[in-house]
Amino acid sequence: MGGPGPAAGLLAEPQVCYLLDAVLFLYSLILTCLYCRLRFVAWRRRGEAEKKEDEGVYAGLSSEHHEIYETLRAEHP
Repeated sequence: MGGPGPAAGLLAEPQVCYLLDAVLFLYSLILTCLYCRLRFVAWRRRGEAEKKEDEGVYAGLSSEHHEIYETLRAEHP
């Protein structure tokens, strides 16, 4: 009786397990980076869209020529 075949010896080697672990780790790392990039791009686009909407609402309001605190003057008739 010859025992297990050559394929059984190949799967029992720890180097193969380490190689598969490394492949799975790189795969998960790449997918995580792509997911974070996708979320960041969507977050930036949403922020730019909200900024454009806010500019439309407050388009007529600007404080370029006005002082923040103006003195009150009482007018006498």
